Amino acid sequence: MVQDELEERLRNWAWYCNFGFVGPQNPTRCASAEGNYEAEDVWEGEEPTYEPDMLDGQLLEDAIRVLPDMSRRVLKVRYVSYPYDRAHSIAQKLKISVDRLEAEIKTAKRRLSEQLNRTAYR
Repeated sequence: MVQDELEERLRNWAWYCNFGFVGPQNPTRCASAEGNYEAEDVWEGEEPTYEPDMLDGQLLEDAIRVLPDMSRRVLKVRYVSYPYDRAHSIAQKLKISVDRLEAEIKTAKRRLSEQLNRTAYR
């Protein structure tokens, strides 16, 4: 599997994991009369949304579930929990060195690629 393709699939998996609402929604408008005011220059179009490929997200989720514990942890922390953090802060959260984090991510991607290839040929 091409590394760029796997990277895109992992980003889609992160969107898949975070898709939808978890728990009750917070109100976005106040309950008073002022909450009904709309400025004249409000953009009336719909907000752009991104829906992940749900089928591919589930396929990756199933493949990641059978990986060893450390591989699952580094993929979850890197792509789902802290996707915009630098490697140093992610390594601190996992209490490992940056070099070990990079090695573990590389190993996790290799294992995931092998797992996806195994399930594709069943």
